[in-house]
Amino acid sequence: MALMENKKQIFVLIAAVATGLIAAVLVSNFVQTTITYQTQSIAAKFKKDQELKDDANRQQIQMFNQRIAEFESRSKQAEQEVARIAAAQVAKKAEDAKKERKPQALSLRMPPGKRAMTIQIDVLKAVGGLLSPGDYVDIIAQLDIPAANAKDPAKKDSVTAMIFQNIQVMAVNGNVDQPSVYDDQQKNTNMKITLAVAPDEASLLSFAEKNGKIELALRSSSEKKPAMISAATWSTLAEYVLENTGADLPVPSMAAPVINTIVVESPKNRKKKPETGLDPSILVYKAGKGAN
Repeated sequence: MALMENKKQIFVLIAAVATGLIAAVLVSNFVQTTITYQTQSIAAKFKKDQELKDDANRQQIQMFNQRIAEFESRSKQAEQEVARIAAAQVAKKAEDAKKERKPQALSLRMPPGKRAMTIQIDVLKAVGGLLSPGDYVDIIAQLDIPAANAKDPAKKDSVTAMIFQNIQVMAVNGNVDQPSVYDDQQKNTNMKITLAVAPDEASLLSFAEKNGKIELALRSSSEKKPAMISAATWSTLAEYVLENTGADLPVPSMAAPVINTIVVESPKNRKKKPETGLDPSILVYKAGKGAN
């Protein structure tokens, strides 16, 4: 009897232990499921909140970009309006000045004792087209001079010399009183330059133009005094380079004298000379390695 009672107690104990284990397993599964569900819920909520924040940020960025675009558009319109007003004001001032300016003949603008003479010159030879009425220039001539003691009369010696200095520019093309528009002048191949020269300079300039090529050198507005400048030859170039740089250019000897200086005297500087049978307006000096 006692044995049966013990067996019942053991069976009850085993059943209780099994039930406890089952309950523990069930509780563990429930806890794990709950944790997983809550974790997923939290993750989903966080993801949704983040998406909402991202959407809000994107909308805010788009709004800022739209405002920036509107500001840039308004700024560009304002700049265009300012430029338009400024251009209109400049045009109005130019028109008013044109109306107020009284036309004046070129002869009334000429300095006393001068003559207006127009030359046609390559734009690159006219300081690249950077000339305006009122400028002063020096005139350089590349002359073809009959060779000395040459059997062939067609043989020429070429010499480059500054023949006139401090010559006033009266007009550039048809412009007589306004600063030149350099961009427009540089688009042309040739230019018409009207110069104010003395009467004898006019004829000499015409002669030099017909027997060579003319080039203009722009002077400083503050420089008025003329300078004595030797003509440019191989000899004078070699002497200049040797004196200023120390380089000795190998210039070949010439059998005939080389004309290397031409000085044209203006009426102001010309003094009365004794009659020698020579033209007093031009002095020609001959020198060179082949000269005696």
